[in-house]
Amino acid sequence: MFELTDNHLAASEPLKQALTRVKGVLHVQYLNELTELEHVQTTPTVFYLYMGDAISDKANAGASMQLKQTWLVVLADRLGDEANTGHILTSIIRALAGKKTQGIGPWQRVNTSIKPRYTQGFGFYPLAFTSQFKMRGNHP
Repeated sequence: MFELTDNHLAASEPLKQALTRVKGVLHVQYLNELTELEHVQTTPTVFYLYMGDAISDKANAGASMQLKQTWLVVLADRLGDEANTGHILTSIIRALAGKKTQGIGPWQRVNTSIKPRYTQGFGFYPLAFTSQFKMRGNHP
């Protein structure tokens, strides 16, 4: 299990690299908030966003803990070529589900409460993935 030491968002860069290898994707970009999706210009683009942690009950009084981070991955694509969009979605799932990226993982696909959205000729297709980490508290 990967240990978080000095960067709580250490999964960001390996996740980006895995998504960059997905065939058919032209651009991969980190999102700071979901409203940035409204400004998509190049498609197909994959966006990714840190969605938070779930902490195990076995926190050992804060000295060490296991946590599960959730990352949202959103494919933005122009409407009208559902077959291509479907292939890219499948490729994203295969690029991550069950895989380790630079020691982080394995990534597990999980349900997301965010539904697909369609607006102004674009479709936005969300997928969520989790990965487990361990972290130590700052104790003497």
